[in-house]
Amino acid sequence: MNLRQPVLFLAAAVLGSAVLAACGGGTTLQIQPAAATTTSKPAAPAPAAPVPGSPASGSAACDATPWLGAISPEGRPDSLDAGDAGAVYVWHDGDGWHVRTTDARPVDHHYTGTIHLSPAAASVVDVRTVRDERDDRVVVDGTNTLHYDFHTFASVDGVDFRVTCSAGGRERERLAFHTEFDGHPIADRVRIGDSKRSPRTADFAFVRSF
Repeated sequence: MNLRQPVLFLAAAVLGSAVLAACGGGTTLQIQPAAATTTSKPAAPAPAAPVPGSPASGSAACDATPWLGAISPEGRPDSLDAGDAGAVYVWHDGDGWHVRTTDARPVDHHYTGTIHLSPAAASVVDVRTVRDERDDRVVVDGTNTLHYDFHTFASVDGVDFRVTCSAGGRERERLAFHTEFDGHPIADRVRIGDSKRSPRTADFAFVRSF
């Protein structure tokens, strides 16, 4: 009996297993680091905290603060729908300020007005028009004044916006409204807050509470 043959056979088997193990191990090592890299990828950095006085700061924090006036502007008017009593509706809530116009009759009525913000350290931001058509206009000029111009039938036109906090001061933000209907300042065409009360005149204002 030749004892060298089993020894050689055993050596060959061991060597073959080692080669297979090495090949299998190589494939696994190529996958695992990639998988590990994917699972251990650093998370995106968290957004920086809003800078006081920035639009983000005003939108997030300031709109939680109520506003004061002769008539409270807080809360959406009850049952405000297209074709409601013809007026400009103004209110404030946690999403900011809202202006809507509508009319009970399907004829063209012209609602125009201005909303002036003071002090200059505050800003009108996040301006969004609502169902505006070709003839409707919303503009914020360089004096911190928002101008709206709506041709309203028995539908709804409007604008939403936010007001930032004043940077570096304790002066209250103030919004002064001037409203007109078909070219004339008419107070009874204005409805304020969830009570839908009309102001004494077509000029009225609100200040932010501290």
